Amino acid sequence: MSSGAGTSPTTELATLAEAAESLGVHYMTAYRYVRTGRMVAEKRGGKWWVASADLAAVLAEGTGPRRQTPDRDGAPRQLMVAPFTDRLIAGDTAGCWNIITDALSAGATPGQVHSQLLGNALVAVGEGWARGALTVADEHRATSTTYRLLGQLGPLFRHRGRRRGTIVIGAFAGDPHGIPSAMMSDLLSDRRFSVIDLGANTPTESFVAVAQGCDDLVGIGACAVLGGILPAAVEQAKAMRAALPDAFIVVGGPALAGGAVGFDGVVDTVSSNANEACDAFDRAAHGSAQTSDGI
Repeated sequence: MSSGAGTSPTTELATLAEAAESLGVHYMTAYRYVRTGRMVAEKRGGKWWVASADLAAVLAEGTGPRRQTPDRDGAPRQLMVAPFTDRLIAGDTAGCWNIITDALSAGATPGQVHSQLLGNALVAVGEGWARGALTVADEHRATSTTYRLLGQLGPLFRHRGRRRGTIVIGAFAGDPHGIPSAMMSDLLSDRRFSVIDLGANTPTESFVAVAQGCDDLVGIGACAVLGGILPAAVEQAKAMRAALPDAFIVVGGPALAGGAVGFDGVVDTVSSNANEACDAFDRAAHGSAQTSDGI
């Protein structure tokens, strides 16, 4: 083992090849451990270096498949949020995808990957930026990586068979965040809805025009991440209600976590999380189906 390239002069380090030999695995397997966060390593001078303590941790855990016990909600307890967040910030799409596929192989559902892995990582990125630990560049790199990952995850939420109707979603005008509606689109698709995601900064006219063009409209969903836009968002919701008096409207997002001030009597549901919003659309679709069947 080498000792001169570590984080401190006294830290013993092994090259990745040496670490692989110590673990009794192929070099590419050891590299996968690094990319998925299973083994901590540092890249210096074009080489990966593993500290002796980090190598010992992997040896203690063993190199076989991880046996992850499901939590109460059925998700594996050891979703690798911290290393996933690191890979997301680094813009390492392949490394993130390796962690996702490991989670799916361990029993996590695509929805759990959304909420407990990707969702928690995005919260960590936002909090890191807010306290100054991450730069604007870090946040933008994580965001672009997230969009690529959502593109890869999307097919896992698509199912064959008849759709239950169409839902139009997007962010309120003035809110530049498009990831929440992109993730919501997947969750609604998983429930067999057709979804039209209008993305970030969606004006009232776009919501109304697209909704009016749907002959099987279930409802409309609008998201707010920025608290500063809430007064304008309430006015936008009122305008949507005036243009679409019979539409089922759901609003949600982090900016509404503290309550539904101003939305009472304007929208049908104010959701505190994505699952609540999906459940609301489920109820709306069920009610529409009963009405059309004459129940």
